[in-house]
Amino acid sequence: MFQFKNKSILILSPENWGKNQLSKHLYAKELSKQNTVYFLHTSPHPNQQDFIETQKIEHNIILIHVKNIVKGINKLPSFLIDFQNKSIIHKILKDIKQPIDVVWSFDQSKFQNLKQFKAPIKIFHPVDFIEKATPYLTRIANSADVVLSVSQAILDTISTSTPKHFINHGLDELFTKKASAPVPTFIKKNKINVGYVGNLQMKLIDWNALINTVKSNSTINFVFIGPDKVSNIGGNKTFDQLNVIKNFPNTFFTGSLSKQNLHDSLPFFDVFLICYNHIEFPLHVSNSHKILEYLSTGKVIVSNYISTYKSLNLIEMVKDNSFLSTKLKDVTQNLEQYNSTENQKKRIKYAVNNTYSEQIERIEDIIIKL
Repeated sequence: MFQFKNKSILILSPENWGKNQLSKHLYAKELSKQNTVYFLHTSPHPNQQDFIETQKIEHNIILIHVKNIVKGINKLPSFLIDFQNKSIIHKILKDIKQPIDVVWSFDQSKFQNLKQFKAPIKIFHPVDFIEKATPYLTRIANSADVVLSVSQAILDTISTSTPKHFINHGLDELFTKKASAPVPTFIKKNKINVGYVGNLQMKLIDWNALINTVKSNSTINFVFIGPDKVSNIGGNKTFDQLNVIKNFPNTFFTGSLSKQNLHDSLPFFDVFLICYNHIEFPLHVSNSHKILEYLSTGKVIVSNYISTYKSLNLIEMVKDNSFLSTKLKDVTQNLEQYNSTENQKKRIKYAVNNTYSEQIERIEDIIIKL
């Protein structure tokens, strides 16, 4: 029976290791409890001295950086991509000094043939929809033993005979524990506090709806948690609309918070907000990592339409973002109903059933059935 235990696991990630933790980072942390995890950042680090540099960053997690990556991904035929990657992968495996049991790729372009890693188990796990990567998805999927994604909508875009399975985002185990920290200074007494968590440099945000929602709910305290400048999860573009929101008197921006500080802060919010442009980017926003963290508090979520949660009755969604402001008004005026004990228990139960340890067990079951 297959288990993720005493395995050597190589994770391929387009995002570097850093303060902001996404699915690939959190899977690495959970897997490292019983396995050795090598975390390869698949973007080049041309300024480093050696072709491969490694660094132990946490218990059983070794970060790997490579000086160069394959060139001509958009132009060269697949056999030339494989030819270049053969040398790069050989150097990576030589540096690791032990056979890889599992290669687990969250990358959607750089390494297009997972068979080259010679691992018995090959997992392709696209958690985001990346338009420019669509030409490579089928090829990567065909080289894997299984394809996983947090969205059925994303899985439906990948044409492959490889088995495909929906696995929701995971919840960090930390968020199953009760917070005991004091009230953060950005939480306003005698006001309704609405929290927004996420990267504030994303093109996916519906800025017009967000501005209108904040402006139309002037008595509410809006707190934005997340990177609003360059970070390890990308983002080097500043949106003018972000500055508009920053100038509203009822907003506060914390910047990036550590996972612990985020965990300690979330229980003090009354409502959580999601505001993506689901009309222009339906696949990109068909699920969101932050939802489970929101749900773990039990508090109500007001959001744009999110297809993954359409039938679960866990989120107060609008199909037209022009009604987001009105929906938030209705929710905040009826908080006792929306945040009733029964509703909070239902949200918490769903979140706790989707921890990373639970998702890993589900993935183990999928692999066993292969």
